[in-house]
Amino acid sequence: MKILITLAVAMALIALGSVSWASTNLNSLRSNMYSLVSENSATQPTTMPPTQTITICKQTIPAGGTGFQFSWANGFGALPSFTLDDTQCETKDVTHSDHFNKFTENVPLGWALTNITCIHTTSPVNIIGANSNPAFQPGDNTVTIDLNEANVTCTFVNQQPPCCCYNFDLSTGQGSPIDPLWKVNTNSAYTTPKVSSWMALPPAKWIQPVASPTPALNVPASPPIYKYTVTFNIPPCPTGHVQLSGSFAADNSAKAFLDGNPIPGASCPGPVCFNTPQAPVPLNVASILPGPHTLEIDVTNKPPGPSPSGLIVNARLTRKCP
Repeated sequence: MKILITLAVAMALIALGSVSWASTNLNSLRSNMYSLVSENSATQPTTMPPTQTITICKQTIPAGGTGFQFSWANGFGALPSFTLDDTQCETKDVTHSDHFNKFTENVPLGWALTNITCIHTTSPVNIIGANSNPAFQPGDNTVTIDLNEANVTCTFVNQQPPCCCYNFDLSTGQGSPIDPLWKVNTNSAYTTPKVSSWMALPPAKWIQPVASPTPALNVPASPPIYKYTVTFNIPPCPTGHVQLSGSFAADNSAKAFLDGNPIPGASCPGPVCFNTPQAPVPLNVASILPGPHTLEIDVTNKPPGPSPSGLIVNARLTRKCP
């Protein structure tokens, strides 16, 4: 107010002709006015923008899950990814950054992302991945946040589906006189006692192409290869995998196949297929996918004439759970 009155007096003096006084003192008045304004501004506190953060948390069922990787991006592109374990959270300060942020979980094998929940008030939040519906849907794995408040917290919930129990015995000779599982050249396979040179794989029993109380009844050399087969169907399960483990012996040479593909290490020549210490032959496949399958073991009869021909398998399919 003092400045305004002084300026008014100065202007009045100019109007009355006191030009010399005004010209002498106006510059001083102006300098004093700027000094007062500057001093007043210096006393006002500087207003800093409020901190704005986004928090991403992890929850697993059952508890204790580890190694869930997240990618992160804003409107300018990709930002450093991060990894969370169960109960952990990652907070990102986006105060001076682009406030449109996107977080995507790379769901680990053996886990399902069952929910994403976000605590927010005014920020537009969309949960997407399976579709554009902004609410969580099965298959969603991404949350987008256009942050306009102090904080938004989102929790990604992962669940480990229960592992399905599955066991199937592929051993030969589980019934008599005809094996209930195995076929020979699409015909019946008959359970038979072993001859003296054949090894035993309890509780499996030997099978052969002909009905006979003893394998002394020789099998003709034609056809030279007897294809022993068993079929099975592995049910689907979201957790775990099925493996084949066991061994076999055969008279004479033999090779094993799964769905027409040779099984590594599952072959042997001549007498070593049924004599120790070379026999039994390993019959292992680390992982077999769900669906129908055929295990085939081709047994070559000893040329040139008839001879005993048989197969014994002690093997099992088992689902291995995490």
